[in-house]
Amino acid sequence: MDDTLEDLFAVIEDRKETLPDGSYTASLFAHEKGENAVLEKLGEETTELVLAAKDDDHDEIAYEAADIVYHLLVLLSMKDMTLEDLSEELDARK
Repeated sequence: MDDTLEDLFAVIEDRKETLPDGSYTASLFAHEKGENAVLEKLGEETTELVLAAKDDDHDEIAYEAADIVYHLLVLLSMKDMTLEDLSEELDARK
């Protein structure tokens, strides 16, 4: 699991730097309203996750949770944070 998050975060960081055409991730970094778009997506996906959980739809729960994690990682990158920053906070909660 950690490798998956690290790999995804590395792709996000790369797209932030290279801004390849046709990349949704790059478009979030390139657009002046990108941060607001990410925040809106986090809110939207959170609502969809709650609804999926209430329906006990495991496939949809996984799908919406993945959307939340992806957009969270984009937000961390936008704020020049790292997975280590997140990991340290989670470790502090043990």
